[in-house]
Amino acid sequence: SSGINRRWEEKNIAYSESHDQALVGDKTLAFWLMDSEMYSNMSVLSELTPRIERGISLHKMIRLLTFALGGEGILTFMGNEFGHPEWLDFPREGNNNSYHYCRRQFNLPADDNLRYKFLERWEGSVLELERGHPWLDQGNGYVYLTHQSDRVV
Repeated sequence: SSGINRRWEEKNIAYSESHDQALVGDKTLAFWLMDSEMYSNMSVLSELTPRIERGISLHKMIRLLTFALGGEGILTFMGNEFGHPEWLDFPREGNNNSYHYCRRQFNLPADDNLRYKFLERWEGSVLELERGHPWLDQGNGYVYLTHQSDRVV
């Protein structure tokens, strides 16, 4: 587990999702979890499908483990805190110099009809909890048990 395999007392900045993923056309973490249903089922007006419900839950769990085990700081690439669905692709010859994916849709969590707001609110709650009860820079933590096949930390 990358959250616990670092050198003792070496400061670390943790992240759930690399900015490289978002910059080279790979799927975002949220898209890996929810896939194309992000385009059709992120509205609160549509049915909450098992894939979206599970994806949102897993996104929160992955980010919580990152917060809990990651180290002395957390890094979030712009938009990933609320599950931005798409990569970031700057205009280049390979995409016909298109600006289509050269943006972050910060309007998504602001739209009350979309489920992105739940991910952003959750992220804000964890940050607020850390502000009130700091744990990130409190020295090395100790993980008492991990069991890979049982998926237990």
